[in-house]
Amino acid sequence: MSKSTIAMALTMAFPAFAIAQQTSTPEVKMQRVEVTGSSIKRTEAEAAGSVQILNRDDIEKTGEATALGILTSTASIDTSINSSNSSSGSFATGSSGVSMRGLGKVSTLVLVNGRRIAQYGLSDGAQQNFTNLDAIASDAIERIEVLKDGASAIYGSDAVAGVINIILRKDFQGAKIRGQYKEPQHFQEDRSRNVSAIVGFGDIDEDGYNTYITAEAYKRDGYSQADLARHYPSWHRLTPGRSTYDAKSSYSPTGNYYLSSTNIVAAPGCPPEDIDPVDRLCKFDTTPYTGLTTDSKRKAIASNTSFRIGKDINANFEVTYADATNEYIVAPSALQPTSSSSIWYDVRGGKMVGPFNYPKLPVGHASNPYNVPVEFRTRLMDTGDGFNFNRTESDQWRVMLALDGTIGDWDWKAAGGWMKSSAVKGTRNASKEGYTNAIVNGTYKFGQQNDYAVLDSMFPVRTTEGAADIKFFDATVTGTLMQLPAGPLSVAIGTDIRSNGYWMKSSENVLRGELIGVFGLQVDDRVNQYALFTEANVPLTKRLEMSAAVRADKSDNADAHLSPKLGLRFNATDSLLLRATASGGFRAPNIVESGNGLGRSSVATQVNDPRRCPIATQLNNLVQNAAGATTSDKSQANSFRNSECSANLPSFVSSNPDLKPETSRSFTGGIVWEPIKNWTTAIDYYFIERRNEIGTRSTVDILKGEADLPAGQLVRIDNSVADNEFLALVNKYAPGNTINYGGVGQLGMVYNPYVNSGRTRVSGLDFDASGRFKYSGMDIRLKLDGTYVLKYQEFSVADNAYDRNIVGTWDFGSRMAVKARAYVKKGDFDHGITWNYASGYSNNSISSPTYCVTQKVAAEYMGDCARVGRNTTVDYSLAYSGIPNVKLNLYVYNVFNEGRPIAWRDGWNTTSPQFRTLAVAASYTF
Repeated sequence: MSKSTIAMALTMAFPAFAIAQQTSTPEVKMQRVEVTGSSIKRTEAEAAGSVQILNRDDIEKTGEATALGILTSTASIDTSINSSNSSSGSFATGSSGVSMRGLGKVSTLVLVNGRRIAQYGLSDGAQQNFTNLDAIASDAIERIEVLKDGASAIYGSDAVAGVINIILRKDFQGAKIRGQYKEPQHFQEDRSRNVSAIVGFGDIDEDGYNTYITAEAYKRDGYSQADLARHYPSWHRLTPGRSTYDAKSSYSPTGNYYLSSTNIVAAPGCPPEDIDPVDRLCKFDTTPYTGLTTDSKRKAIASNTSFRIGKDINANFEVTYADATNEYIVAPSALQPTSSSSIWYDVRGGKMVGPFNYPKLPVGHASNPYNVPVEFRTRLMDTGDGFNFNRTESDQWRVMLALDGTIGDWDWKAAGGWMKSSAVKGTRNASKEGYTNAIVNGTYKFGQQNDYAVLDSMFPVRTTEGAADIKFFDATVTGTLMQLPAGPLSVAIGTDIRSNGYWMKSSENVLRGELIGVFGLQVDDRVNQYALFTEANVPLTKRLEMSAAVRADKSDNADAHLSPKLGLRFNATDSLLLRATASGGFRAPNIVESGNGLGRSSVATQVNDPRRCPIATQLNNLVQNAAGATTSDKSQANSFRNSECSANLPSFVSSNPDLKPETSRSFTGGIVWEPIKNWTTAIDYYFIERRNEIGTRSTVDILKGEADLPAGQLVRIDNSVADNEFLALVNKYAPGNTINYGGVGQLGMVYNPYVNSGRTRVSGLDFDASGRFKYSGMDIRLKLDGTYVLKYQEFSVADNAYDRNIVGTWDFGSRMAVKARAYVKKGDFDHGITWNYASGYSNNSISSPTYCVTQKVAAEYMGDCARVGRNTTVDYSLAYSGIPNVKLNLYVYNVFNEGRPIAWRDGWNTTSPQFRTLAVAASYTF
């Protein structure tokens, strides 16, 4: 008998031990929280798993105008991608996603009104399909429920780390407009503003319907390095590889002839003000063209119509739409260095391209005054003014009809819908043939405006396009199966059917390997998924309740999978609740990983070559610490060093139809205590182990086990030309130097196929507390929300064992995060204070266990280098409602203007600098 048959049989045979999708834990818990009358309200409301609820008032007090900002204002949720500041080289620019437990956005399931929305059109890293939070209208959010234990038995795939259920307004009457403006103090360039409006009419009880529509627009300005320059702290320049971060570039409009690392000559005609007084080179300030964040623009619309069909059926028709444009500030192109090699992959031809070196000006070229080929370092200014660009445009929509009603003693729910997401990223890139021909043949004329056709042949547009769509139907029946001595035995049975389509494709010039250093992908497939699920809530005694669940999932690209879950909830006393859950979870292979495609290429960033980086660091220090070293020479040395210690490593990965689902096991256990009325506290332990992780081996792990790799998996290339340039530069200041690379080639490329090989385990504590009281006419509320991570370990294939705990190191970051809030309301004034805390961590890591020593950090900076200190800030909010129909808000983030702690390894955070920030908002209700 097949696994799928067994799975379905087990599910139908034991309906009392599964959890229904649409009577999920978050939805039930929300109903219980609203129940009043219990002497121990929260204790009675809590269930076996921990749920955090943000209501509309909580949301407005954060002052955040995006779904991402709202979610990351909690302690247990963080982000690895933000549309405002993600790298311009990222696959999924123009999107924002969240993660729980450090397990990544693909293991954190995000729902809207209890159901999925289509994944972002561009998968992150060309692998990770995830929910783009920018597609959700923040002003339409009624509340957010965060389920902090695995919920695959309830929702199916992707709920390994937890579930975030964003619930939109169900009805609205009247009209309301709201506007907000936000700006860091003394840094107007980072401002944002948004405006929203909602209008609704109809009373469901009196008129039989209610309908509303809400629309909002958001804009955040992108900024450049020049915009931020006055705020850089002095310590940033002292950190490894950053001593010349703002140095003017020798790739200037007039240019310089690069004969060797110790012999660079300014080209004739350089304006006197651009001549460096020390090295006499012609320089250009690139900081105004170095974009650090995107210019983000987006709008969103949400509408819901509730109505009745006859007397017994309630209906909700929902339509949501969002689109966005994110654009970087991009510099005019420059002629690239001819000494360093580049390799990439021809997907159509199935072969590596390169090593390739950018061409030198040949003898006889109109711009070459020498009798040997020469490297000309110049800036092609006619590729600016909009010719060179980096833009991502996306849109997303969902249409859904949900019905519910009653048949006898049983309740039923059903929903069906269609959703789609699409995105396209476009930019320009040098063409291997077009660029080379234009330079070597003299077609491109330096120092003038060239024809568009010439520029386009040298730097053609390349795109990455993607689209995801889901068609779904689900249904659930719930009711009381029987009466037990301790109470009713409630059960639910349901089904969930989805058809998932996804395609993502690089432009043909990329797939054919025509563009220098660019990797491509193509995938186009559809996968159908089917599920049956049941649940039961079993009152064992008056104080002990059990919930049990199992869900069977079957998809076209994977075997059937059973996800069980068991929960216990014990009221030890009237004020003390004990709770625990144990569950199994999974993540099915997505279409990129197992579908019909040509594979994908990507680039690992900030790669530390353990064989060459220590040597490059020693060589660099000889230049940086040399008396009389020029800025240009220091900049060159930093570039040589960074190419070994913080480099990009290309890789090529192919889809694998034989992948198995990722699986997980998780356990939670905790207590909820209410010592007196309106004062509660809770602490929960969690443990999650994820196995058979789908992906490629981590770069760190591959490099650690390089000696045991199969021949050809890791490609090192001959970099002796650039190495000799570096050594010549060092010898200029340290004659007789004997340090060298010993014949070890530079990292070039890694073949790293998708496999089920990874494992991760994480454990920690979640804690929260809340209370309220009245004093001298004031309503005072206190809230505490925190998380403390005990262990986070990843499996090393090279060592065939779990690596060491990385919590509190550079690899993971802070061990503890806390949000402590106090709200004081008196009359028309409502004050809020939030204390934000993130613990410090070491700069050591798996790849660099003695980072400061390895980097040869000077003794006087060892203290700053060893550890990143704790980060503590205070936020303040004020709401005033003394004007009829008007509400005014003031927000002050980082009241005391605390800077981020010194991060010697990362340098100063330029994409999200920590300034005192002010925001004002106003709303009017008609």
